[in-house]
Amino acid sequence: MKKKKNVRPLAARQHLKANAKAAKVNSPRNLTPALCDRLRRDLLNACRKVAETHGLTVEGGELNDIDLRHGFDIGFRVGIPMDDGSLYSADRALFEVLAEHFGLKPSDYGRTFRIHGETFRITAINPNRPKYPISAERIADGRGYKFTTENVTLYLQNSKRQSVR
Repeated sequence: MKKKKNVRPLAARQHLKANAKAAKVNSPRNLTPALCDRLRRDLLNACRKVAETHGLTVEGGELNDIDLRHGFDIGFRVGIPMDDGSLYSADRALFEVLAEHFGLKPSDYGRTFRIHGETFRITAINPNRPKYPISAERIADGRGYKFTTENVTLYLQNSKRQSVR
């Protein structure tokens, strides 16, 4: 003898379908920067809530490859929090070890500098690239760039002078 599966009554299924149709929002024709930012914040908050229920923490949420007609990429990093609440980053640890060999300070990781009106954030040191060892991302779109050590040192000094004024 076969057991019947737990099936909802017809009225309940119809009610669920009607609510699903009513809750559906029309898709926008194009993305706007404001909509992308609002989505980024909402997704980051949702990801944080889920991670916190498991005792984890979340970093990231930066938008990449933004195409306002089709979509964008967004990345989150979830992990066990360190004592200061941040996530362990191999790039940061390597940067802190190598920074002084490249004329930088370990605290320069994540610092920003401006070039021709664009703002960049230092993200890594790659010792396998002797000419352009410093990696940075453009804040506006998250695109990665490579820089010489001399240029980054100069840009950081200039940004320090500008912030003092």
